[in-house]
Amino acid sequence: MAIGGGRSRANPIDTISAAQPFSLYLRRLPAAGRPCYAARMSLRLDRQPGHAVLTLAAPPRNLLEPSLLEALLAALAALAGGGAPPILLRAEGRHFSTGYPIAAIPEAIFHADPELRASALFERALAALWDYPAPVVAAIQGDAWGGAVELLCCADLRLAVSEARFAVPALRLGLIYSPSGIRRLQAAFGAPLTRELLLTGEPIGARRALRAGFLCRLVAPERLAATSAALMASLLEAAPAALRGTRRSLRLLEGAEPLAPALLAEIAAWRHAAWRSEDFREAQLAFLEKRPPRWRDC
Repeated sequence: MAIGGGRSRANPIDTISAAQPFSLYLRRLPAAGRPCYAARMSLRLDRQPGHAVLTLAAPPRNLLEPSLLEALLAALAALAGGGAPPILLRAEGRHFSTGYPIAAIPEAIFHADPELRASALFERALAALWDYPAPVVAAIQGDAWGGAVELLCCADLRLAVSEARFAVPALRLGLIYSPSGIRRLQAAFGAPLTRELLLTGEPIGARRALRAGFLCRLVAPERLAATSAALMASLLEAAPAALRGTRRSLRLLEGAEPLAPALLAEIAAWRHAAWRSEDFREAQLAFLEKRPPRWRDC
């Protein structure tokens, strides 16, 4: 059976298709009796009345590993094909997510076109979340770093605890952000704060993120669940078709000015050079060895 479909008659393992590199595990929630799906226990999908809850469930870091991204793609496809309910995106543990795991980048990637690299899966997952038909609310209980910040940019409404911090330290890893990633950051944070995030790599606090418009609310940790539930309830009061149409209209207008091919080509050239540089390799080694990088391209 497909995720989000009818009941499983016998086997608790629900495999989406032979092409998928993981299985989805089905269990019953004892309280509400609604199905809950999980992929390698890194992402959990709970169906609630009127909406769905997606939980990053690989604490303490909730890394955006390939298995989690594949699970996210599958869950979004299943939800979109099953009525497209609004989504509450949350995480377990101390961090919301520390982003894409550097150790997961294979050696062969240093010789590959960056547009075809491993993070193409990351881009597909974010595009699926960005284009999801219904609103997405993100409840942020801890820090978000790197790719996790971009993931949050794909939500429509974001609320966080006041202790949460956000950072995009791509330059410290020898990377140049993709045009789509920069645009998502600019749409969520505004151009000035995006420049600070990308050029310095320094974290910003939740209060600055609130002032910039990235967050819609700050809440105490013990109020995060109740406040996010109330926000979801307010969305469910709207006419479903009008809600989806408004969400789609906002997305279309936010992305209505595509970059000229010449500008995209220039950005791609810079990214190619950075990806193949010795500094990029050095950044990965320094990160894994927990030391400052020794830059060579000065």
